[in-house]
Amino acid sequence: MWIHLLAVIAWTGGLLFFTLILRPVLRALPDASQPAETLRRVGRRFRTVAWISLIALILTGVGNILNEGGSARIATAWGAVLMLKLLLVAVAVGLTLVHDFILDPYRAPSPRSAAAPGLPADAGGAFWVERGILGLALGILLLAAYLAHMSP
Repeated sequence: MWIHLLAVIAWTGGLLFFTLILRPVLRALPDASQPAETLRRVGRRFRTVAWISLIALILTGVGNILNEGGSARIATAWGAVLMLKLLLVAVAVGLTLVHDFILDPYRAPSPRSAAAPGLPADAGGAFWVERGILGLALGILLLAAYLAHMSP
């Protein structure tokens, strides 16, 4: 459980930091020459942390489900909430795959393209996908808290 909670903290905390702190601070900088490179570097570094966290969450989540009491609980209201939580996890992982490996807003600019100062453009809606992933992560946390206090 401890590893599961640590992975949740790293993933969700990183998403919150990125969305609520880093991006607004970089947008407000008066010198527009460095924000794009800073955002790119932080985004690529967070991608590594996020995927390690997501893999740890999936592995420890499976272990937690197996130790939770078996299929008898799945047929209850608790099990229905768990299934909703797992659906949100699947959607969040899918959106993260699309964001990181298809849209990839933090890839290095090609040498032929002239990098414009400031933050990179919202390539393919990547920033909206990030916000969606954050919303899903917060929803997953809400359901997890509910499950922890829900009687079986």
